[in-house]
Amino acid sequence: MSDDVDALFSGRMPPRPSFTERVTQAAPKPANEAATPEDEPSGQLYKPYGFMPSNTVGEICEVRTWVNGTDVPEGLVFQYRFLMQVGFVGDEMLKLMLPDAIVVIEGKRLLDLRQKLSRRMATFIQQYSPRIWPQPPALEPIVERIEVVRPEAFRAIKG
Repeated sequence: MSDDVDALFSGRMPPRPSFTERVTQAAPKPANEAATPEDEPSGQLYKPYGFMPSNTVGEICEVRTWVNGTDVPEGLVFQYRFLMQVGFVGDEMLKLMLPDAIVVIEGKRLLDLRQKLSRRMATFIQQYSPRIWPQPPALEPIVERIEVVRPEAFRAIKG
C-alpha cells in the first residue's frame, strides 16, 4: 500500500514512449477520411446500424445488403439532405423516401434506428447475413431484409 501512495504522490510520472516507439506504432487514420463498416475486424458481432465518426456530421448514410448467396456487399449511399421522409410500420419496417428511390428496411426492434435516422445519427445500415456474422443476440435489433425500389421497376410492370 505504501508503494502505491509513494508512486501516486512522489511526482514520478510513468515512463513515456520514446519518439521511435511512437512513430513505429500503427498510424491512425487521417481525420478527413470517414470510417466505414469494413474497418471493423472480421469476426465481430453483427451491428445492424451505427455511427462512424467522420469530419462531416450526419451528412451521409450507407445502406448495405449482400449479393444473393455471397459475402459481396452491395448498396447505396445517400445524403441526408435528400431524405424526404422516414415512414414506418410498427417497429418492423422502415421506408426511407428519397427523390429517386424508396429504401424498404425490414427487421425487428427498429424503433431506435428510426429515431437515429430522423436525427441524422446513423451513418450505416446493414442487412444481417449468416455468411458473415454468427447469430445475433435474441433481443437485439436486426435488419433482415433491405430492398431498394426505383421508379423504373414500376414502369416495367405497366408496359
